[in-house]
Amino acid sequence: MRTLATLLLLGLSLLQPVRAGMAVYDLSFTDLEHRPIALDQFRGQVLLLNFWATWCPPCIREMPAMDRLQRHFPDDGLAVVAVNVGESAEAIETFRARLERPLGFRILLDESGSAFTELGIPGLPMTYLYGRDGTLIDTVAGGHEWDSPERIEQIGALLK
Repeated sequence: MRTLATLLLLGLSLLQPVRAGMAVYDLSFTDLEHRPIALDQFRGQVLLLNFWATWCPPCIREMPAMDRLQRHFPDDGLAVVAVNVGESAEAIETFRARLERPLGFRILLDESGSAFTELGIPGLPMTYLYGRDGTLIDTVAGGHEWDSPERIEQIGALLK
């Protein structure tokens, strides 16, 4: 039992959104054209920051729900940002070409996959929900229905 508790605490410690001393707004990635994009540009918005890969089935399954969530709050101050970890812009474009409809949220790149070590991401998908002031509201490991009524209500409240 003690071993199980120790493993649980270790696992929870891995779910930290950023390494000590780093704020979400200190992070920067590149867009699909390899231009640097600082997350600072989302300051003042509710930020749903998702880490994913095209080879990850739960990541792909939650993409439509993230898209519906972003479309539900198009101009209300919600920024859904999906950071692909470890793949090229070309791989993302191939993935996007297979979709039935374009995604309505921003996709950024972490081609080197440094987010795993620098941010302590234990696996994919991994999502962090931040309030308008950059405070971590929720951490979700694994796929999730981001457009569930409960999430719509929660995010709607954060946007008020």
